[in-house]
Amino acid sequence: MPATPRTGRRIDKKTAAIATTTLAAVGLGAALLATVPAQAASVTTWDKVAHCESTDDWQINTGNGYYGGLQISPSTWNAFGGREYAAYPHQATKQQQILIGEKILAGQGQGAWPSCGPAAGLGSDHADPYPAPTTPPAQVGMVHLTAADFTGDGKKDLAGIESATGKLWLYPGNGNATLGNRVQIGSGWNGMSNLTAADFTGDGKADLVTVDNTTGNLFAYPGTGSLNGTNTLGARTQIGSGWGAMRNLTAIDVNKDTKADLLAVDTAGNLFAYPGTGSLNGTNTLGARTQIGSGWGAMAELASPGDLNSDGKDDLVAVDPAGNLWKYPTTGSLNGTNTLGARNQIGTGWDTMHQLVGADFNGDGKGDLDAVQAPTGSTGTFYFYPGNGSGGFADRAQIGTGW
Repeated sequence: MPATPRTGRRIDKKTAAIATTTLAAVGLGAALLATVPAQAASVTTWDKVAHCESTDDWQINTGNGYYGGLQISPSTWNAFGGREYAAYPHQATKQQQILIGEKILAGQGQGAWPSCGPAAGLGSDHADPYPAPTTPPAQVGMVHLTAADFTGDGKKDLAGIESATGKLWLYPGNGNATLGNRVQIGSGWNGMSNLTAADFTGDGKADLVTVDNTTGNLFAYPGTGSLNGTNTLGARTQIGSGWGAMRNLTAIDVNKDTKADLLAVDTAGNLFAYPGTGSLNGTNTLGARTQIGSGWGAMAELASPGDLNSDGKDDLVAVDPAGNLWKYPTTGSLNGTNTLGARNQIGTGWDTMHQLVGADFNGDGKGDLDAVQAPTGSTGTFYFYPGNGSGGFADRAQIGTGW
């Protein structure tokens, strides 16, 4: 059994301050990861920190609120761009954890690891752990998956970005949970993230909403209702700014008014709902946000499968650090922290699953999930989880490889 970390005390208040002042102005992913650290340390020194913090266990998860070899909290991991690599530190590779450790060291100094940092000489090393031409590891396969009926045939399709090329692909749904041959519908999308899809314009056609990593601007790409290559989506419209600090964007009708709303988590772990107005109207496309939850900093892979328990209301699912899958039912009204009902656990072992995306993929009126199972830094197997109509999922089926 792995040893319990001896230290591991992050300075989360300081992290939140950095997130508030810095991340609101720039995109979380590319902008932070491109920053040259004011301090640095060699891999040997980081190994000393990990030996002190976690007894050299880079995948440790003891449930103490800190994760991985460097014992980083979820809020710190999120604030310094860790989600570009994995939902939680212990799910990332050693190199990825060190790269985020470099960002924390530059922003907070060795005091972010109060005992282990100074003991390892973290503040006096100044060596680049991965000098050029080393290329920092990045996500692989298909990322930022989202689902909606983009083709107008009543079947849910899947869209996502190919991380290696930045191409945006659409996988047309066959109506039986399987997917047809993919079609490229865009290029240059490697600078975009947090894709989510729904009818935000009120014209009955699925639109795509996404964040520009460089600027933090939120854009809507209106759907044309037909699969037509790079003309599948219309010209984009900016509908918000300052979204670089938000994550886990999820389209869901929380107030049951038939208009798509947008959920997102900020760097402090607060969950917000942005009610849809039902029309594409620049920065007025979404209404004033309402906080509907707190303590969401440790939750990952938010998705809305649709109606899981056959009550006519959309549900939300999310994964906690232990890999438990939770269902949060909507109450049908936007009512602050009462917008979501009491959660209940509907699965375990979901810490190995990534890219969760929800919709009624087999056309039976029940909410379903698709997800990728893959080790960090590798492509994996794509699975379909059919909703059972009573709040959970039936046995999964493999629907793809190399995702």
